[in-house]
Amino acid sequence: MDLSQRMPRPRIGLLPIGHFYYWDQFPELKQMGQRMFKKLRTHLDAIGDVVASDLVDTMEKAGHAGDFFRQQDIDLLIVFPFGYTPSMCVLPAVQRLDVPIRILNAHEDSSYDFQTADTTVYLHHEGVCCVPEISGALVNIHKPFKVRTGAFSDDRLWNELRADCAGVAAARAIRSANIALIGEIYTNMSDMPIDEHRLLRSTGKLLIRPEIEEILEAYQRVTEDQLNSMYRQFRDMYDVDDTVTNEHMRMSAQIAVAYDQIIAQKHNIDAFGYYWWGEKELITQLRSESALAVSRLAAMGRPGVTEGDVKTAIAMKILDLLGAGGMFVEFFSMDFDEDFILMGHDGPANINMAQGRARLMHLDVHHGKSGHGLGIDFDMRQGPVTLLNLTQFDAGDRFKLIYSVGEVIPGTILSIGNPNARIRVERPIHEFMDAWCQAGPSHHIALGAGDQSDALDAFAQAMGFQIVRV
Repeated sequence: MDLSQRMPRPRIGLLPIGHFYYWDQFPELKQMGQRMFKKLRTHLDAIGDVVASDLVDTMEKAGHAGDFFRQQDIDLLIVFPFGYTPSMCVLPAVQRLDVPIRILNAHEDSSYDFQTADTTVYLHHEGVCCVPEISGALVNIHKPFKVRTGAFSDDRLWNELRADCAGVAAARAIRSANIALIGEIYTNMSDMPIDEHRLLRSTGKLLIRPEIEEILEAYQRVTEDQLNSMYRQFRDMYDVDDTVTNEHMRMSAQIAVAYDQIIAQKHNIDAFGYYWWGEKELITQLRSESALAVSRLAAMGRPGVTEGDVKTAIAMKILDLLGAGGMFVEFFSMDFDEDFILMGHDGPANINMAQGRARLMHLDVHHGKSGHGLGIDFDMRQGPVTLLNLTQFDAGDRFKLIYSVGEVIPGTILSIGNPNARIRVERPIHEFMDAWCQAGPSHHIALGAGDQSDALDAFAQAMGFQIVRV
């Protein structure tokens, strides 16, 4: 599917600024800026819902603009100078505004004719003059910001702004998301628990905690019509291996219907960790044969992570909201001869990350876990990827993002019934592993398509998270 379909639309605040003193001196200057502003609006309207203030050209108008934006519930503020503008046309607008700020140091022209230009034309191109002044003022009042620079004709500029907007929109969605833990964490994994007080400070919510009995009851209510519908969905989603019998498919389909009813319909859960050992065979199998159920939900934008790893489920959801898919992996092994790290995980996967169709096969053993059942395997899409870990270690009072940009490269991989891939990172393996571990991660990682650096920076700023690139 198109991974961008679930990306939330950002709400973009736009603050046009100028210097009132110029308007009477150079009568055409203001109109030139307004025409350029219309072109800017066309670009930004394609990215999100734009909320623009009136032109701010005095300190008093800046105060009114600040009141306006605080009422508009914006995700991001873009400051756009028509030309040189004193910084006090910005500070009153942002003093009490708690959103990421981008100073748009951009122009409709990539150059102009200096030999024939008069003062009006020169001033029309002089927005860059005030960008250091505004930047210094924002540093002075401890307002985080970034400067985005370029000509309107430069796709790089719009890609950077698009990533900024994707990050802040994802933050809005995460703050309203329902996050859950079903069962418990895998025994003795000290990195799996999540501090619910951090979650409360970050999102205003605690975990939803459905009971395993809810899934059991839903499983026992499944009808033949529901099973037949799920069979069709599975066959649409997967290539079914000859080792998969009708009885294997039946239980997985029945579990998938139950998970859908409890997770998607009853509790409207957006991301979840889950695990339980189980003493009764059926209870154990409700978890061990859940790979299809949870993979289906992940493909629909509701990622679940086994071993009770709520934090990686949230990281997967972040990547999903950025249009990057998102599946969970861990380090399998290192290949120093060909310079890559093998990464993957057993259990549920996200078929949106597959190159071609995913495959189903029967597994007699799930390593390190009780039970048996179907396994999902596929080749991961080759190309740039982002590795993302959400940790609470050394993270202040909220969470910290640890991420790296790498690449899925071609080559032979394991055939063990679970997706895995060769990942080449940007640094030598020995340097990368030390730097990654020094940042305080958990051992699971969310993997998403593309380089999500700018979007993650904007997301972290909007959420008040620390962020570390390795």
